Amino acid sequence: MILPASYNKHLDLNLNNNPLSESIQIELSNEKLIDSLTILPNAQENFWQLPEVYQMSQLRQLSVVNSPHPYTQALYNKIMSLNLFGYVHRNPFSADTVKIHTNISHSLREKKLYKPENYPGLAPTTAPSVLVSGESGTGKTTLIRSVLSKTPQAVQHSSYKGTPFNKKQLNWLSIDMPATGSPKALCANFFKAVDDVLGTEHKKEWVDKNKFGADVMFGAVQHVAMKHFLGLIHIDELQFILGYKKAEHSPSLQLLESLFNKIGIPVILSCTRQGVDLFQTLKEDDHRIGHDITIVRRMLSDRQFVLGLNKFDSKHFNTLFNALFPRAFILDTNTTRLEEFRSEFHRLSCGLPAIMTRLALLHHEAVQHDFNKVTDQSKGFTSLSPELLRVVYDQQFSLIDPALIALRKHNPEKFESLIRDKSTKNPTYSNSEKLEAENVAKLQQSNPTKVLKTDDNSKGTVASVSSDLSSDEFLQGIGNDEQ
Repeated sequence: MILPASYNKHLDLNLNNNPLSESIQIELSNEKLIDSLTILPNAQENFWQLPEVYQMSQLRQLSVVNSPHPYTQALYNKIMSLNLFGYVHRNPFSADTVKIHTNISHSLREKKLYKPENYPGLAPTTAPSVLVSGESGTGKTTLIRSVLSKTPQAVQHSSYKGTPFNKKQLNWLSIDMPATGSPKALCANFFKAVDDVLGTEHKKEWVDKNKFGADVMFGAVQHVAMKHFLGLIHIDELQFILGYKKAEHSPSLQLLESLFNKIGIPVILSCTRQGVDLFQTLKEDDHRIGHDITIVRRMLSDRQFVLGLNKFDSKHFNTLFNALFPRAFILDTNTTRLEEFRSEFHRLSCGLPAIMTRLALLHHEAVQHDFNKVTDQSKGFTSLSPELLRVVYDQQFSLIDPALIALRKHNPEKFESLIRDKSTKNPTYSNSEKLEAENVAKLQQSNPTKVLKTDDNSKGTVASVSSDLSSDEFLQGIGNDEQ
């Protein structure tokens, strides 16, 4: 949604007298920031008396639970400072900004990428990059995008201090690196993200309708970014670059720097921790970093946030566990039983938020299914059974269990190789996602033009099946084909 621009003075006087920075408001209260990002289930006290369908709808709340990571405040401050300061040197009314826009348009007409060194006389505008790394499932993307969401993504200007200024401003954008080394795919991801926010048709203009070369599309990316005053871009799955073949124009670290950093747009990069280590070991002539080994240092060292696994005794693990197991959903009152269950839950999930959320939801659904089949529900029915938790895990996570075993054995490299589907390079966190990825791969092999569409909200959940199924049949998801 595009909001009308509202201008506010900043306490840092360098940020004022600029419509781009003055249109951004800052949340100065850490408490308010965390509260605004926290999503807890509204669990009703009469949960176990509700009809089954309403029990299920109550449980669905767990799929959107969010317990802000401890790095949230620090990352918010970093991102907002980059965004605001980036606009200091890109004041739309300054002569230098107008010249840069003109030079980028000139380069595009000449069908090449704009490079500041080819246009001497302007002050350096290179912006920094920040890296967020960690194993798949630690919540990197959720953390970054939740922080970005605290700033309106786009605003519409009409005039500023009496001067006409009818422009759309794109404060931030978040895109994925393509799984393949196709420059067209990278540009398509960028243009589609812009179009989704602003309602433009840049993807149709630069990718779909015309067969432009890579340099032209890269130049168009710069042109569109500057045209809409892009403040900051988040690029996810950076480690995909490591798998690109030595094809001409395949995206590299140097290309990303040229596309964004060198025209004054700060970049937030996210990557697996192993990806960072591999980038640091690339040789100077490796195409994936470009022609300058110092690019690795420049792109990956401004500030790094490393997200690790949540330890059993960590505050973040326990906060998320309590959110996923609200008191209203628990029948037991035995503290010892709860701690035994919590310990097994941590062991099975490895403290990964992505696994924790799916495992908790699936376990609750299994308990609910069993509870509604019990004739005498007053006889010590337990909802904190480590045995049932293990059964749920075996039935719904068996296909990714080898990956989690590797993580428990402190082998993150093997974990990453096993958790990611080879056809899409996206991580899979349950049997249903794993099978779905395999089906997509088979379909693409038989007919590459077709794409299997699925409902994201159903990923990782037990199928809604007939209540006359046995517990074992229910946990295995038998009945999917009949539903």
